[in-house]
Amino acid sequence: MHVSCSPFVRRGVLSGVIAASVVSCGLAAPSAEQKTAVSIEIVRDGKAAAYIVLRPDAHAMEKEAAVDLRWAVREATGVGLDQYDMEKSNDERLAISISSLAATATEFEKSASHPDVPYDGAVISVSPRGMMVQGMTPAGTANAVATILMEDINVRMYYPHSRGTIVPKTRNLRIRARKLKPAFAYRIWSGLTGPDAAAYARRNRLTDRRIATPGFGFGHNLATIISVAKYGKDHPEYFPLRDGKRQIRGSNAGDTPQPCFTNLDVLRLSIEAAQHFFNKNPDRDTFSLCVNDNPWYCECPNCSALDKPYRDLPVGRQYSESYFDYVSKVAEAVAQSHPGRHVGVYAYWNVEQPPRGRKKLPENVIVALTQDILQHYEPAYRDKDRALLKAWAGYAKNLNTYVYYGLGWLTPRTSPRLVAEDLRFAAANGVKAIYCEAYPFWAWSGPMHYVASRLQWDVNADVDRILDEFHRDCFGEAAAEMRTYHDACEKYWTRARPGRWFEGLDNLAPEEAMADLSLLREARRYLEAAFGKARDPRVRERIAWIKKGFDFTAAVGNAFEATKAASGAAERLTAAADRVNTAHEQLLAEPAYGQVYYNADGRFKRKWQGWLDASLRKLRVEPTSTGPAATTAAGGQTVE
Repeated sequence: MHVSCSPFVRRGVLSGVIAASVVSCGLAAPSAEQKTAVSIEIVRDGKAAAYIVLRPDAHAMEKEAAVDLRWAVREATGVGLDQYDMEKSNDERLAISISSLAATATEFEKSASHPDVPYDGAVISVSPRGMMVQGMTPAGTANAVATILMEDINVRMYYPHSRGTIVPKTRNLRIRARKLKPAFAYRIWSGLTGPDAAAYARRNRLTDRRIATPGFGFGHNLATIISVAKYGKDHPEYFPLRDGKRQIRGSNAGDTPQPCFTNLDVLRLSIEAAQHFFNKNPDRDTFSLCVNDNPWYCECPNCSALDKPYRDLPVGRQYSESYFDYVSKVAEAVAQSHPGRHVGVYAYWNVEQPPRGRKKLPENVIVALTQDILQHYEPAYRDKDRALLKAWAGYAKNLNTYVYYGLGWLTPRTSPRLVAEDLRFAAANGVKAIYCEAYPFWAWSGPMHYVASRLQWDVNADVDRILDEFHRDCFGEAAAEMRTYHDACEKYWTRARPGRWFEGLDNLAPEEAMADLSLLREARRYLEAAFGKARDPRVRERIAWIKKGFDFTAAVGNAFEATKAASGAAERLTAAADRVNTAHEQLLAEPAYGQVYYNADGRFKRKWQGWLDASLRKLRVEPTSTGPAATTAAGGQTVE
């Protein structure tokens, strides 16, 4: 096992808050005088009072943390902190040692040190002679330095862009001692793109998976275990029976039907796959048994005997009995062959409901309940979701949630308050970790994503205070107008209407049906007013960046409106479509928007072009193969 003791641990110079670390390294506890130390001064009157110690073989995440600390201090004070690979015995400055107790979460578990601090937590200790920033693993070290940046230097990274980074100026800096434990065991986000995305995740203490994450092992995986390429020809019985035929097709989790869960060979192969995974990956503790990403389940007599009577819900017919019976048998075998290891599953779509035939799942099953919590603007939808979460908390010892903040909406889908309410409810009802499909549309989702990052670390954080801080820091003299702009975007999404799971994911028609062009115009007015009021060039640059994104949203709104024109609708729609295409090209010039929902191909093309073609046909215009032909705009009111 790799255990790193800083120079302070070796010399026994530590604050009392990490006495356990001292004992783990075989040293005496600190003196009473050392216990009183609660902070150190690292910059005094514009001069360095400290330097950094980082061992030569430091983990990449530790090196990045040291770079962040030196960068933040220089930005805040103009002072550069020197960095060495060992303590300087004759240096009058204080030493800041950046290190990790263990190299991996698995090694940290074996060390039995700090049982009250998780693998990505940390202890920051100070004494009259220096400071130790010690993560339980390099993930914890990164979080410790991010916390120093946020709480001691007041650094904020509100957007994954240099425009969204705020560092207040000062001549003096102090760093406090503290113990760091996040509210959720992991906080994994997907869909952050652009050159500054990693810095955004790091400085907002999101989970970095370069350190194997305990309890995380998810992803649609059954198509890999029971693949058509490997078994389709010789073992059709491994695949689902539907409408009297075996469904043998596909090459990935999206297009390969679910296997037959009652087939004994499927069960055996799944157990062997899990055991092979753990043998090959000793630092991983969870193997994915998540269903394929489609609704094609087996309805053979054996599976149907478990699943009937079927539960037909708005999200789809439920096959939870056959699936979780299979999951339980694999988990029980894993518990015997690999004690302490888990299987991870999604409670998703056609298996979102708990099985009726079991009171509990095996303790080594980790369930990630998938919920589109932004639909919770409708109380009835919210109450059903929350009842389902509570039900799963009774079935599964280990319950996580899988949420969707971004689903590729082209008009505003945002609510920091719904996100905050969900996180607090989840924490109060036993949810241990969060996976988020973030995929932000930064023109209107910045406050929501920032609130989410703060509450996933500290679920009791004050949302209104965070929003006030966000707008004050980013927009200065235009803070009130930008707060009102974002509130208008939130109002657009949360106004009363029925909640529908994944509404608008690949289909633009639901967005057209609920569109309120008056609210988009209202938001546009606040945005323009903010830009007109801003005098600080940095603030104007931030608002201009947001306006570029909103131009795209406004163009889509104009296209919706064009279809309803009393005359010349086809001409107006093709002109509006040209504006959408132009705005989309400008949008993609910004790397932070270059993710799967908005790039030129794939989902965006299906969603936008599909709606456009259907709308033109309704207007008795046949679309061209390359999209709508350019025409001269025929007037009409626009969102602008």
